[in-house]
Amino acid sequence: MGMPGQGGRSFDIIRQLAGNVINIFNKRQVICTAPCDGQVLKMHYQWTFWIFLAGFSAIWYSWFHRDVITCASHFNAETQVRLDYINICLSYPFLQVGNERRYLLFYRWIHWVLLLLAMIYYIPRKLSKNAENPKVKKLFEDLAVGVHRYDNYEREMVDRAARYMAFNIKTHNGLFYKYLFCNVVALAIDLFTFHFLDWVLQNRFLRLGFQAYPFNRDPKTFTDYLSQTFPPFADCELNIESQLVNKRIEKLGCHLTVMELYEKVFVYIWLFLIIQTTITCLYIIYLLLFWNKWVRLHILRVAKPVTAKQSNSSVRHTVVSVIENCKVGDIYLLYRLRQHFSHARFYELLTKLSDPDFLRLFLDNVSVDHKGGSNPDMRHRNKSQIKSPGKFIENVYGKPNKGILVE
Repeated sequence: MGMPGQGGRSFDIIRQLAGNVINIFNKRQVICTAPCDGQVLKMHYQWTFWIFLAGFSAIWYSWFHRDVITCASHFNAETQVRLDYINICLSYPFLQVGNERRYLLFYRWIHWVLLLLAMIYYIPRKLSKNAENPKVKKLFEDLAVGVHRYDNYEREMVDRAARYMAFNIKTHNGLFYKYLFCNVVALAIDLFTFHFLDWVLQNRFLRLGFQAYPFNRDPKTFTDYLSQTFPPFADCELNIESQLVNKRIEKLGCHLTVMELYEKVFVYIWLFLIIQTTITCLYIIYLLLFWNKWVRLHILRVAKPVTAKQSNSSVRHTVVSVIENCKVGDIYLLYRLRQHFSHARFYELLTKLSDPDFLRLFLDNVSVDHKGGSNPDMRHRNKSQIKSPGKFIENVYGKPNKGILVE
């Protein structure tokens, strides 16, 4: 059932979409400069978006450039079936399962479902853009400009990042919560997609891959799980309610030709969603562990540079000194800053942030606001109140070379 006049235009659209997908994989990888964006979110609003859009395009192309259904009357197979009969069979084909009929209501509209899901998967991108911190984004952009340079520009970027962190320390919790929220929304979209497609495919999508494995097909009687989910052959019946058969019942047998494409598209989508959902869950758990001090040590751990041997403090002592004066949002920001520096330069940044004298350059002459508590905010501390490594270091690293981080 092709439509005249649509061939050239639709082919150009498919070619343009294919070119965009290929450019995604050929494009040079760049460091993410958006503070509320990351690789897991990109898997949703880029990879999954284009996968669903490619599935929509493939199915839509098949509907316009080939016969999507072929029907024959059970009473007279030699007679050509009327087009108005075929139009009804496109919407209401059914599979006889015992004494019940399972109508394949998704056959005609499934590609529009994929287009809808593609638009839903772009939601995390809109959320992350609205949650951005302009100053942090500008800092990341400046750092990304010289990420491939190894001259004095990198030292200048270390000083710039250190000044920003020192002056804005303990103010980034909101940024971390927004980023965590975006990832939770992405996971919710994954779960919604599973259940929505399961509803569209009549409760046969959630277990599609497990039930179809090891993908042994039955081309004779079509009793395997994939053939039952996407049956290539179905029945169609027109009765008095159809208003087209003059009070008689017309029974047709139909070949649903695009079902062969459906099964391959949805097996791939199911496998990709399983992998993506698993990765998203693990990443959210990883973000939740940012509240644990032991995990923070591993997050900020760096290889010991040569310059560390000339310092009085060890790498682990420096890392713990920074952790003692940072909130979870600051740890997240330092975790993102690691992408822009080498190990030696990142250690230099940590050294500056662990130096009380460096912090006093930004914290002196600021009024102290206790707010009824005994532990004022870092931005309001005077010289005698800047926290130095204490019991945490003694408890974790009481004995030399016995800590988590090895010098």
